[in-house]
Formats: sequence, structure tokens, C-alpha cells
Amino acid sequence: MVKLRFLGACREVGRSGILIESEETGDKILLDYGIKSDHTTLFPEHVSGRDLSGIVLTHSHIDHCGGIPLFYISGSVPLFCTELTFRVSEILLYDMLRISQQYLPFGKREIRKMNQYAKFLPYKTRKKVGKNSWITLYNAGHIPGSAIVLVEIDNKKILYTGDFNLTQTRLVESADMSSFPPIDALIIESTYGTTSHPPREETENEFVKTVESIVEDGGIILIPAFGVARSQEILMILNKDRAPSYPITIDGMARSIIEQYSRFPTMFRNFEEMISAFDNARIVNQNRRKVERANAANNSGVIVAPSGMLKGGTARYYASNIYNDPKNAIILVSYQVENTPGRILLDTKKYQLDENDIPHEIAAQTYHFDFSSHSGKDELLEFIKGIKFTQEREVFCVHGDEETMIEFAKDIEKQGNNVYIPYLDQKYEL
Repeated sequence: MVKLRFLGACREVGRSGILIESEETGDKILLDYGIKSDHTTLFPEHVSGRDLSGIVLTHSHIDHCGGIPLFYISGSVPLFCTELTFRVSEILLYDMLRISQQYLPFGKREIRKMNQYAKFLPYKTRKKVGKNSWITLYNAGHIPGSAIVLVEIDNKKILYTGDFNLTQTRLVESADMSSFPPIDALIIESTYGTTSHPPREETENEFVKTVESIVEDGGIILIPAFGVARSQEILMILNKDRAPSYPITIDGMARSIIEQYSRFPTMFRNFEEMISAFDNARIVNQNRRKVERANAANNSGVIVAPSGMLKGGTARYYASNIYNDPKNAIILVSYQVENTPGRILLDTKKYQLDENDIPHEIAAQTYHFDFSSHSGKDELLEFIKGIKFTQEREVFCVHGDEETMIEFAKDIEKQGNNVYIPYLDQKYEL
């Protein structure tokens, strides 16, 4: 018998964590262990690392990796992931330590120790974990290096999607769904369980057209974008037909992520096109950042800078410099969480110049383009429909807000599946 314990991402987005335990051998495999930075519920439910057989990290976003250093305060647990996922996770974890306004029970020492126990797995390579359990990673299409995980334990096969995308992007191929064996249970993300994304090619074309129109009129465009994947994808979209005639400045964490991406050519849909897009961008030099940022903020062109929700980072510097001119624009290209400056701007056309200030009317134009790295509703349902189950079709929904998951579950049930929406720390047996 296999036990499932849902530690996080239960009726919420963020702080993912799932524990899978063998009754026969005692093997315990932890899938992700992230954080949710909302100042009230930071980490998933506690789990002892003393008896863990291994941790599997699906990808490098903080809501999946941000709590993993906890297990290296006094532990020595093997950590399985792709090498690119680990290298980017290191960058994000160190950055989290630097900027966090909350108490974190680990530090640089634990991140360095985590490095010692990291074991890098290529896709489609079956790896033994513990006494008699196995894992296999498959491309998840979410961000470079991301993985869907197949866990084989006590003669049961459990598939965990993590965050995944069945639509290919300029940056990466779509999720691999061609090689899964019949499974006993599916654990699937539900972020967009009620939302269908528009055709990506149409979105890209409209985005480029909007950018070119604003720049031709002498405007400055700020594109707040996550430093991991989204910034690099935006560069590729702007370069997809030809090198732009206008300058593109890239700033913030995206710079160090570009360095890592350049080391892993097999992880990208078209590595040469990506490198060409990087070469056509002006990457802000740390030693000359004041001059180069001022130049970008005062001359027509495009600026790509984090954070993607305008919560912090260099994007706020640029926004404060361009917001009061109707020729300029702020173009949002990421999901905007409730109550973030980006979401307030999207809903009200107002911007918080200071984090504690009331939102102000702005003169700059505002736009939003849906470049999601998650599968939409139609893709999620098609994915579930295509999965082969050994007996009962057991589906567990995670990583979505409660209302979305409840509606999504109704659609899954119509396909003949048994659907579960776990509460925090709820346990199941297979």
C-alpha cells in the first residue's frame, strides 16, 4: 500500500509539497517543497527529513524549491532534478535570502550543502531511490529544465505533473506525453483549470505589433517579466522574424539566468535563435548600471526587467521613470497575483509609486498579453483523457485556487475519473 500526504499547494497556488510513502519498504519520496510568500503561510506542512529516501524537484520556481534547504540543516537527503533546474534554483535561493523580509531558518550554508547531495537526471532515465522505488523525469514544457515525475513504488505508478505546458513556446518544446506507462494515480496542477489560453502565435504577433507601434511614436516600453524563462522568451519573441531596429535593454536577475541558459543547449527548442536574441539585447553591466539604466529610462526602446508583478526589482525603478508620459507603456506578460502592484495596474490602470502608498493614476499606456507557461483548461482535460490508468482513474488536483479547482474537478469527473481536491495535510492510500 502507498500513502500520499499533501503538504502544500492544496486549494491554493504556491508552497508545493507531496510526500509519497511505501508501506512495504518504508521508502519516502518528497516531490517539491516550495514556499508561498504571503507573510502568513510561508512553508508547506512540516515533514521530517530524517527518514526521506529522496527529494525530487520538478523545477526552479521558488514555490517549488524555496523550502528544500530546510532538509540540509542537519540532514543529507539525495536531491534529484535536471542540472539546469538545480543551477537556476541556486540563483533564486540565494536571491531569496538576500531580499527576504521574513525570517528564514536556513542560510547560505544549507544551500551549499544541498549542492553536495544533488544528483542530476537526464529526461527518460529511470533511477532507483531508496530500497525499491524508482523515478523517471520527463520534459514538462513549463520552463527550461522542468520535469514531470513518474514514481514507481510498491508496484504502483504515480504521475506528478508539477507545473507543465502542452503548448510549445519560443523557448522550449511542449511537455512530453508520449512515453508514460499505464499509471495508478495522477497528481495534476490546476492553475488554469477554468481558463483557456488564446492561440500563442496570435498573441505573439499582436504583442510585437503593439511594441513596434509604441516605439515608432518615440515611446519607452517597460516589460516587467520574471527573470527565469519569461524574460528570455520575450527576447526571442521580439527577435522572431528579424533583429529589432530599436534597442532592447535587459536588467535584473535575467542576466545571470542568461549565463546559465547558455550552458545547456539541449534544453531549448532552438538554442541558436535564443543565443542570437541574447546577443541583440543590451544587458545592463553591473559596474555601469546607474548610467545604463538612466540611458534606457530616457530613450525610446524596450526594457525587460523583473519583477514580473512589479513587486520589486529593477522594474520599479523604470516604472517610476516612465509612468507619467502617454507615449510610454507598461506591458504585463505574466500572471498577476491578487493585490500585487501589477494586478492593481491591470485592474485599475493605477500604479503604486511606493509600496505603502495609494495607487495613482498614470499617463502611460498599459497592456496585458497572456504568455502563460502553464497548460490551459482544454489542454489539461485533453491530457487527462489521454492518460492510461491500470484500473480506477484516480486524479488528485493541486496547485490552483479553490474555486478554480472545484469547477475543474467537475469537468474531470465527466470524463469518468475519480477526483480528489486535497486539503492541507490530507492523507490518502492507494
